[in-house]
Amino acid sequence: MEQGVGGKLQLSLDDLWDWAYCPVRVWWRKTGLAPDVSALDSHRTGEKLIRESLHSAIRLYYRSTYKKVRSFGECLGAVWKHWLEQWQLGEELTRALVDYHQLRRALLTRFEDGSITDREGKRYKQPTWTRYWQEMSDTSGLATRRKLIDGQQHRIGMARLELTQKEQVQAPIGLADAFADSMDISNRLKLPDPEGIFGVGVPMLVDLPSTEIHLQADLIQTIGRGKRRGRPSNESGEQGEVHRVEVTLMLFDEMLPPPYSLARDLRILALGQAQLKEEQAETKVTAVNVLHMHSGAQQQFKPQLGDGAELLEGLARAVVTGIRGGAYVPRMVCGWQACGNCEYRMLCYAERGVMELFNPPLMAQIDAAQALSRQIQGFVNGSVTGSSRAELLKSFLEFMATSPGLTPEGALWMLDSLEAEGA
Repeated sequence: MEQGVGGKLQLSLDDLWDWAYCPVRVWWRKTGLAPDVSALDSHRTGEKLIRESLHSAIRLYYRSTYKKVRSFGECLGAVWKHWLEQWQLGEELTRALVDYHQLRRALLTRFEDGSITDREGKRYKQPTWTRYWQEMSDTSGLATRRKLIDGQQHRIGMARLELTQKEQVQAPIGLADAFADSMDISNRLKLPDPEGIFGVGVPMLVDLPSTEIHLQADLIQTIGRGKRRGRPSNESGEQGEVHRVEVTLMLFDEMLPPPYSLARDLRILALGQAQLKEEQAETKVTAVNVLHMHSGAQQQFKPQLGDGAELLEGLARAVVTGIRGGAYVPRMVCGWQACGNCEYRMLCYAERGVMELFNPPLMAQIDAAQALSRQIQGFVNGSVTGSSRAELLKSFLEFMATSPGLTPEGALWMLDSLEAEGA
């Protein structure tokens, strides 16, 4: 964590979100002690391929629309074509991917149009988890094609999994289904009109009392610009303007959460209070649009001033304190199903497992203690030139305010240790 303007701590929304799910995901990103971390970019999952392919295609689409040369489907095809050529998997595998998608789409259509239903005549919410799907996959040759394609995914950095027939049903997404899912999403996705699009993957930040949360908006539309309300100031130009925008969160969850759940989603709360990072004009987020990628459904939320700010501030402080105190609880203790879709899973499960090989909590506590000790030593031996006790006390309290992991007991213990070392 770095300090921003005014001494505030800087925290990424990814760290905040991941910490709430599994703190060890944050630990893998921040530690340099594990030898595999340096090569972590090569560890891919099917979910990550879906997200990356669609994000890349959306960027390409909005760039190309000015030239009116490509549809979104063509942009996604260009992204996958480039990847497959770069991976050098061969034309045979490329054709196998296309055939797999077409056959899988034909089978899924039978569930979606109501040709196949449950005993009550209702459509299945998870067709691929049903007995009918398993039988159709086997008899049509779909399962065999998937196994052949996924058997090559280790060549692009994806894990090779040896799973039983029962485990195949809820197995992590492989290369075959990643390609097919991205194509299905592109066919039902309705993107905003290019006119008025401000940018794709735009950096933003939320300015909280003690922390700056840094994040990216998947898509931003400009609604308009205007002057601030209230009494005019002496500021002129962009300094007195308000840039009104709508931001879009692209949700890749397989099932769309209910509106109440989405309204409390940390990502939506953060986007609603965010400012454009690289613009001087004040930003007013008038709406947060949630675009569910798998269904194409959209849900809009209208944030009010300060909505969720206290929650974000409290959670940010807790995450900062947890990181500095080494409070890493791995989700892997709940078993493989809790971690099956995580790109860090192969590191956590390597050999005897991350807890036995590295012990993240203990390592983080040692590292944090050493860093804090250096900070206190720098404070004690630094340029504190206060002429009164009040100024000295104020200076030390300011130091403690920027060190959330430092308790009064910890500070006294470290000061005693420094005195003993200097004796």
